[in-house]
Amino acid sequence: PVRRRDFLSLCSLLGVGLAVAGCGDDAASDAATTVVIVGAGAAGLTAAHLLTQRGVDVQVLEAGPTHGGRIKRTVDFVDFPIPLGGEWLHADPNTLAEIVNDGDVAIDTELASYAPSDPVGTFDGELTIEPIGASTDLKFVGATWLDFFDQYVLPGIADRIVYDTAVVTIDHSGDGVIVTDARGTIHVADAVIVTVPVTVLRDGDISFVPELSESKRAAIDNVDVWGGIKVFLEFAEPFYPTFTEFPDSETEAGQRAYYDAAYGQVTESHVLGLFAVGAQAVAYQERSGDEQRDFILAELDTIFDGAATPSYIQHVAQDWSAEPFVRQAYLADGADWTDVRTLGQPAGPRLHFAGEAYTDGEDWGSVHAAARSARTAVEALLDRG
Repeated sequence: PVRRRDFLSLCSLLGVGLAVAGCGDDAASDAATTVVIVGAGAAGLTAAHLLTQRGVDVQVLEAGPTHGGRIKRTVDFVDFPIPLGGEWLHADPNTLAEIVNDGDVAIDTELASYAPSDPVGTFDGELTIEPIGASTDLKFVGATWLDFFDQYVLPGIADRIVYDTAVVTIDHSGDGVIVTDARGTIHVADAVIVTVPVTVLRDGDISFVPELSESKRAAIDNVDVWGGIKVFLEFAEPFYPTFTEFPDSETEAGQRAYYDAAYGQVTESHVLGLFAVGAQAVAYQERSGDEQRDFILAELDTIFDGAATPSYIQHVAQDWSAEPFVRQAYLADGADWTDVRTLGQPAGPRLHFAGEAYTDGEDWGSVHAAARSARTAVEALLDRG
């Protein structure tokens, strides 16, 4: 199966700018002019931004109190922002310009690439160090994915987001859509784009009228989804390489690794990140508070000859499986691509889906994949006439 980081050239997948051909006044006379977007994560924000650029009246309904979803970050931990969710850009830097979709906007987001000589440790009873070699992953410098969206996307749509508004029913049986939230408020539009995590649909939080097709329902129920956790620990001294991996760092069941979270940042802080998804996350997720901290420090002490505990200052943890409106990390790298493609397909001319899980089956599980899927949904809506 195609894996999360195996992507085609985004210039061809996303296109440069939103296509105008076929979406002029005559061709799009039956296209959506009002759209409800369910969820204000990366896909929801991107879709709202692109639609607003085309003059479409947009309303974004977000179940939680903040926007961003799984690109959440904290600025209260150390002197640079810590990405508690999506962290790296696993794609060409031009992806940022493609999301902004405005050639007149100069994007000054700074990205750092890993050097081939950066050290990677592998621990299998003993620690061995080798150079990382070639890497296409990019780190945000002094910013995160959320900061990028806040700077370049949010200003034009901030007044269109309604928070603390969980959607419970979507009726797309008529000429438009009727979206009902948990308070019983009705939202009417020409079309809707659903961007909630697939686990939210699996759990039945949103009912559809008419019901989703058997194939769509089967894909929602059967696609392989990873839970996940990230933990960041500040230390007085750096005693670790750029990455530290294990024999189970990348398997069909999940992934885990420690990494230098301060890499490329302008800072005196030493922050080690722990990333774990799937089965490899469970040992960390089943612990919390001091017990979780001590478990991680004990593991690090074993790897680094007791260097972790004496140097420990503080830590912060984000368990995505425990987030009430998320309940997952992202689709497994080894998810069935046909399930992913089915997830990404519209359920009719008025009901579309976007997000890291709702793609064309070529790529999934990342912020750039979510943005690409939002563009696909927008183009479909604007061309449905």
